[in-house]
Amino acid sequence: MSPPTSPLELLPNELLDHIISYLSTEPPSYGQLHHAPSLQLTHSPTKDLKHLTLCSSRLLKLVRPWLFNHVRLNLHEERDFHFFIINSNLSRHVHSLVAMGNDISDRPADPLWWRQVLRYLDPGQMIVIAPPTFIGKTLGTPIMNAHSWEFEIELQTLVLQRECNVRDSHELPSLESCTSLLASRPWTSMSFNESSSLKSYHHYEYFLSTVPSILGEWGANLIRGGRQLFQPQVDLPALLQHLTYFSYTAVFPFFNHSQIVLDAILGMPNLQRLDVRLAPCPGNHATEVEQRGPMDPNDPWMELATSYSLVGYTVNKMKSLTEFRCNDLHVEAIRDDLLSILDNVIGDGGWVHDGQGVWRRN
Repeated sequence: MSPPTSPLELLPNELLDHIISYLSTEPPSYGQLHHAPSLQLTHSPTKDLKHLTLCSSRLLKLVRPWLFNHVRLNLHEERDFHFFIINSNLSRHVHSLVAMGNDISDRPADPLWWRQVLRYLDPGQMIVIAPPTFIGKTLGTPIMNAHSWEFEIELQTLVLQRECNVRDSHELPSLESCTSLLASRPWTSMSFNESSSLKSYHHYEYFLSTVPSILGEWGANLIRGGRQLFQPQVDLPALLQHLTYFSYTAVFPFFNHSQIVLDAILGMPNLQRLDVRLAPCPGNHATEVEQRGPMDPNDPWMELATSYSLVGYTVNKMKSLTEFRCNDLHVEAIRDDLLSILDNVIGDGGWVHDGQGVWRRN
């Protein structure tokens, strides 16, 4: 005699799919993009969808498209990932992709990995977690890394987004001649987590050091015309003009580096919203840890304050900008100082502050 059928199994597929939708949660990566870049970004304690797939083969078939709306790719395993996605007919269900790569192992990942992946996937969001030099190669921008040893930045996080209807693989364009992930799709939103510069404060004349960063290269080469050691291999002005949203996260960047980053942001002529975070996230104790060394504890905070005055001047310059967000007002010790700095710089420029770190242009 066959086992009794669960009442759940008696429901039509349409109702089951609706029930499954309530178990689908926001991927953990969405809420951690401002935290220290980590390969644990995709770890989630919630496994409701995975547990449901174990109930029956029918539920497995219905849950799988939901389960693979958001996928993670270890770039050393792209071939197996490709085989699974295609054989399981999941390409059109993938809305976001987190790619994890490196260029320091015995088997370095290919920085042009996205040429292959975007032949069978068409996500609206791509997150890349990798060392600075790897992200630079992925974007067709060689990174100046002569001072990398001072910063000890292991990983950075790049996020690209756009509005899209996911297409089938046979409709996707060839990218063989494309040299930058930024040119692979019409991305309109970009976020970059540069990681922390705190370790460099232990060194004498730290402010003379160059942060390994794509934004530093873009700013130096495209706007200021100062350091010309590395030339971008792509037409950045043409690519940056599509961006309408940009978010910059770093922990205590030097003010002179912040200026170079802002020069790169000025190269985004159609930017409508800018988000900035320069202090550690709540619960991050990196400052206390680094202060055990020879670092002057006042230096990072002075650099942060000066950086925000530069941010304010840049916000006023950008005629296309309609919204600016300072995401550091959670630090009570500097809240009043930041508000004073920003209000002095942009308070008379036609901007209205909501009291919570958001300025909107009238």
